[in-house]
Parts: sequence; C-alpha cells; structure tokens
Amino acid sequence: MTTDKMSLGSPFLRTSVTIRSTMIDVLIALLPALIAGVFFFGARSLWVVLIATVTAVGCEALLLKHPFTIKGVFGDGSAAVTGMILGLILPSSVPFWVPVFGSILAIALVKLAFGGLGYNIFNPALAARAILLLGFTAPMVRYYLPFDTVTSATPLLTMSQFDWTLVWGNVPGSIGETAVLPILLGGIYLFYKGHIDWRIPGFYVGSAFLVALLWDMDPWLTITAGSLMFAAFFMATDMVTSPVTPMGRVIFGLGCGFLTVFIRKFTSFPEGVTFALLVMNAVVPLLDRLTVPLKFGEGNTREQRFQTTLGATSIILVAVGIFAVVGQFTPEYRPVVTQGAYLPLTETLGPGYQVYVHEGVTYYYAGSLEEPEQVGFSGSHNGYHGPVYFYVALDHTGSIEYLQILSHQEDPGLGSRVTQDGFLRQFYGKDHKDSLMLGNDIQGLTGATISSRAVISGVKRGLSGYMQAFFPSDDRQQAIGFVDGIYVAESQSYGGLLQVEVVIANQQISDVRVLKHSDTANISDPAHAKMPQRIILANSVDVDIVSGATVTSEAIVKAVKGALVQARPGTTPEMIGISAEIEEKPSQAGYTIQVGDGTYQGSAQGYGGTLEVEVTVVDGKISAITVISHQDTPFLADPAIRQLIPAILAEQGPVDTISGATAFSQGLLAAVEAAIGQGGGN
Repeated sequence: MTTDKMSLGSPFLRTSVTIRSTMIDVLIALLPALIAGVFFFGARSLWVVLIATVTAVGCEALLLKHPFTIKGVFGDGSAAVTGMILGLILPSSVPFWVPVFGSILAIALVKLAFGGLGYNIFNPALAARAILLLGFTAPMVRYYLPFDTVTSATPLLTMSQFDWTLVWGNVPGSIGETAVLPILLGGIYLFYKGHIDWRIPGFYVGSAFLVALLWDMDPWLTITAGSLMFAAFFMATDMVTSPVTPMGRVIFGLGCGFLTVFIRKFTSFPEGVTFALLVMNAVVPLLDRLTVPLKFGEGNTREQRFQTTLGATSIILVAVGIFAVVGQFTPEYRPVVTQGAYLPLTETLGPGYQVYVHEGVTYYYAGSLEEPEQVGFSGSHNGYHGPVYFYVALDHTGSIEYLQILSHQEDPGLGSRVTQDGFLRQFYGKDHKDSLMLGNDIQGLTGATISSRAVISGVKRGLSGYMQAFFPSDDRQQAIGFVDGIYVAESQSYGGLLQVEVVIANQQISDVRVLKHSDTANISDPAHAKMPQRIILANSVDVDIVSGATVTSEAIVKAVKGALVQARPGTTPEMIGISAEIEEKPSQAGYTIQVGDGTYQGSAQGYGGTLEVEVTVVDGKISAITVISHQDTPFLADPAIRQLIPAILAEQGPVDTISGATAFSQGLLAAVEAAIGQGGGN
C-alpha cells in the first residue's frame, strides 16, 4: 500500500524561525544596551552580565540534564536571554553573588518550577529582580556614577525635570537601562525581525506619558528615567508572559503604563516597573481569554465574558489597593542630596530615620536620640585639589559600618582612588577610640597620600563630632570647660623642642602662641600661622593639620594638648579632644621611599612644556632635588621651586601646590615621582 505525500495530513506553514534563532536575535538586540553599560560603568558591568548569563545557562543545563556540548548547554537560548536581561537590570556595583543567586532564582524557581519555557506565569528575570529588591535592598539600590566608582541615586530620586543626559545614558542606574538610544536601537532590530508587536511598547510608553501629564508629573522624565524604556521593549514583550491577541496587547500595555506611574507617585517604590509588569503578567491568561477572536457562530456566553472581565479587573484593583495601602503606611521618602551627591540614607539606616542637627552638622539616625541604633552623616576635608566629601554610617556601637566618597576633585588614577572599596573598607569597624593614623590603622594609597590623609582626617573629625552630638556626658566632653590661666607646654618637633603658650579665658581657649622652635622657617611657617587659629576657633586640638608642614602641625597639637591637661586637673591627654598619640620623636616624614640609593632623573609636563628634575636618594630618603630644565615663566616657577623643594624634602612625599603656579607645581611633583619610579620605587 502506497501513500501519497499530499495525504499525510493537513497543510503546514513552514518557516526558518525557531525558538533558538529568536533568542539569538534577542541577544543581538540587547548588545547595544550592554555596550552602553560597559562604556558608562566600566568592565565591572560586563562581568555582572556575563556572570548572570553563564549562571542562568549552566543552571538550566544542569537541571534539565542537557548534553555536555556547547550546543547542548546553550539549549534553546532562552536561559541566556533571561540571564543577560537580569544582568542588564542590575546595578554594576552589586556583589558578584547577586547575579549568581538571581539567575538561579529566575531559572529554577520562576521558570522551571512552572514547567519550563511556555508555562511560566511571570517573566523570570523580573521576578528574580523583585525577590532581590525585597530581600537584599541595600546592594540593589546602590548605583555607580558613570565613569566613576562613586555611588549615587537614580534620576527618579534626584531629578524633577527631563534632561538630555537621560537619553544619552550619562546618569546613574542599572547597567542596561540608562541609555535610551541603544535601547531604541535594539527595539528597532526586534521590530525588523518581526519578534515583537508595536502595541505593547507603544501603549506602555504612551499611557505612562499621558498618566504622568494627568498627575502633574514631567512626562518626558517619566518615560526616559529608570527602566521603563528597557522594560517596554525587552520585558513587557516577552512572548510567554504577554498576551497573544492584538487587543490583549493593547490592554496589557495600557495597564503596565498606568501601574508604573501609579506606583512611582503614590508608593515608596521609586521605580514601579518591576511590580507593574509582574501584576500584568498575572492578568495575561484572563486577557487572552477575554480578547481571543471568536469563530463565526460560536462564542463565549455573556456570563463567561463577564466573569473573565471581572477577574482581570479584580486582580488589577487589588494590586492598586495593596500599593496604595503600602504607600499610606510607608513614610514618604525624599532623597537627600549633599554637594550634588545622593546620600544613601534609606539603604544604610532604613526608611524610618530621623534628623538631628548639632553645631551645624546634620545627623540622620534610627532609634532614639538617647540610644541611636544607627547614625549617618556627611563631612568633608580638603584634599589635593579641593574638598573630598564623604558619607559615614555607624552602627549601634558607634563603629563605622559603611563609608562612601560622595564627590571629589582629585586627579584621575591618583587621588581618585580614595573611592576604591579596598581603601574604604579599612575604616569599617573603627570608632572614635581608634587613632586612625595613616600608615598604622589605615594604609594610604601610593601617590595619593594627601587625598588619603584628607579622608582619614575628615572621618576622624566626624567621629569626634558624633560623640559630642550624641554622648555629651562622655568624659572627653568634660574637658570643654578649662580653668582660666596661662599654660606652657613642649613637644618634640622636626628640628627639636617646640614650646607653646595657651591662654584660657572664660573656660575657653582664647590664645595659642608658639614661643620657640627650631624648625626650618619657610616650611614650618604655615603651621605656626594656621594651627593656633584653628585650635582657638574649634576650642579643641581636634583640627586639621597643615599639609606640607605635617610634623610641625602635629607637634603644635601635642604641645597644646599638654597645656590643656594642665588646665583641667584630673584629665588625661585622651580626654582633651583627640585619642591619637603623636610620637615623641617623629620621623623625618610619614612616607617610605621604596628605592635604592642613587641619583635618578624624571620628567613631566609643566605649564609651558616639559620639566626635568634630578633626585638624589641617600639612606632611603630624598636628600636633594634639582630642577635641570623647565619652560615655564621664571617669575612664577622660581618661587614655586624655592618653596616646593624644601617642603618635599621635609615631607618626603607629596605636598600642596603653590597658589599661582599650580600647573608647574603639579609638574614638579610628577617629575619627582617619575624620577623615583625610574629606580623601580614608589
């Protein structure tokens, strides 16, 4: 018996489009967003996306026992898409365990537990993101600034009006969500390949725009800030969790847009996209049933349509009600910005923090004023080129549990390294009782000593202010009131003994004078001129030292502290204002020149051209610096040479630049560093 091929069954529509080819197209469409994310947030963002993608593919291959080949492990490509999307909606600052855990959640819990591709109710990447947001809020809401490792907030928290940076992507945010143009480029590619329908992204973005207008919000900011555009093209259009009918897609897009804006405006969740899409994912089966085209002469009964419509409406209304209730019982969150930088108060203290101002410093605390559970505050200290602003969070014991550099003007690759996590983590666990001495408790950054010292001094001063603000009964605060009189004390300085006279009037420090010293005049003079005035204004020795005259500044502090001990009988040096002891015989400098003895030459760019120096090292210390040649204006360069070289010899490291000759000063310092580097040292 023979069978004709035409009688084997009904006609079929054959196409070259497969699940694998579709997923590969989606991966290609995601590439522009990935490239933009790597450009703005650096190589770390690439690692986050790769880890998420590899983990998702590996998890699915392991659980489904795929063949151990490249083609077998890759499977249909859906796991790779899930992992890549998850990586792109994470901040680049997250610990690497976050994309690993998130991808496992997405594949094992959200996708495979429901039966695998085609059966999952929720978008796997979105559901995993929601779990991570609720379970690990702190790392999920810390975003790096573009081209920097300083964290900040998304524009949804810090911007009230549209700005074109939102289109280019030069704003804080998740890796693939900040740049609108690359997202649109990927969306156009998916349209061209026929993988997505215009109705979902069109009605999603359009409804969000209109609802924002109705609620007096900036509509352009609404659609360009946060993850709305990325979600509209890459998550709302997910083939499994979006409607299959044209009208269903219209309703789906409208619902996503409305819920996103509603959540942003009326709840404590600034983003809204994640939970809006998950709610609409839950409604998709009802939307399909409600909007499926009917065969002629057939159809659902009126009761069935009514029940379907009622069910979909009920789910949306219940979700809206839940979000509204959450918004009512959650304290309104207003972002706090200092010097243009966002303070991560909610992330470090929780949403219920309170505010306390003491002596001009604003403290944010959780718990009670008498027994604070956590305290956060910002501060600053002058670095090499200007103030370095920072934020500190303390635990219930007063120990540092989080430190972040908010903004700075330090040189890229040098002073800017104070933002590195490895440097900042040295402060964790320290409190006001720790000396926080450079080279002892905290290791400075090579080539960025002044910047390192700025952070250390600023944090140390901030801890002292915290103790004064929250624990005024502490023994150290009893030393504020001194016995009136004139007190003389000495300490060891660079050239020998340094003697000061401290005058106490009305129980306050009214005058400080350096009576005698043996330090080099042109190096120590700035300390003699500035330190007494700083101590008088602060009524304390817990003040900033003078850069370039560190040893003399510390000697003055030491001597004044000795005088104040005399002015307050029964006290100890630690009770006077600082806990850090200064060595009786300070070394010539706080830096180590890691190079063998010899003469080395180096060059750098000054203001007018190349500047060349010769540096002589004897017994591991710089003993002489000679400027061989330079092309700068003599009347500007010569005074800088006369001041800088003695200061460098005394400090044995970087010093402040000379006002009026900044470029030449920087060139001279760089040339000296280059000369030391010629010998293989630091």
